[in-house]
Amino acid sequence: MKILNSTAALMLIISMNIYAVPEGAFTTLHVQAKNIDKYIEMMKNNQAPFEAIGSDVAGVCITKTGHQYPGEMFVWNAFPSVEKAIEASDLYDPMKPAGPYKKMRKVKYSSTFKPLKEFKLQPGYERLWRLNLNDPMAYTQKMIELEDAIRAAGHDMNIGVFQPLGGGIEVFHVRAVSQSAGELGKVIDEYFAGASWASIWNDSAQYVDEIVSDTIEHCQIIYTK
Repeated sequence: MKILNSTAALMLIISMNIYAVPEGAFTTLHVQAKNIDKYIEMMKNNQAPFEAIGSDVAGVCITKTGHQYPGEMFVWNAFPSVEKAIEASDLYDPMKPAGPYKKMRKVKYSSTFKPLKEFKLQPGYERLWRLNLNDPMAYTQKMIELEDAIRAAGHDMNIGVFQPLGGGIEVFHVRAVSQSAGELGKVIDEYFAGASWASIWNDSAQYVDEIVSDTIEHCQIIYTK
């Protein structure tokens, strides 16, 4: 995977000075679950870890298509700031699982993400692209335009763009979120049928150097402060 080069990084910093980047941050813990349903149920019944790290909202995303391994999923936590998100990594170490967690999952890696545009936290059926971007803020502006156009066409879709922070080999995440699997597919059908908003998505490709992966996930909230 490519790493954001120094020129692109400098452009991002400059762009962020003139672009209204929203507050907040997310952390993700990517795991291989032996039994996804039982693992989620266990977390719902044991909220202490979320309380301990000061999470505002927490949930899970289960990979439905495009798996890299069986039982692929991740646990996410939403925080009011990057400060709180990074502090959380010092309050709980997932690499040292205890009790039932040790038997239920294999931890792959964790990361922190900063949203680059306003994102309505309304989990559902989500198409996730992992992208290497050459101009993150120009791409984000395109996603703002795309989200507005898709909503104007009658679809309840939320689009998020997230920059990894201390994410290792992680790259930018782009999420297109619908409230049902069928509605997500319907938007894709309309794209291939030549929807008016399709040109915005096509134009955004100029800011994409590489599509690292493309998956569909089912996400849900399992904890709220």
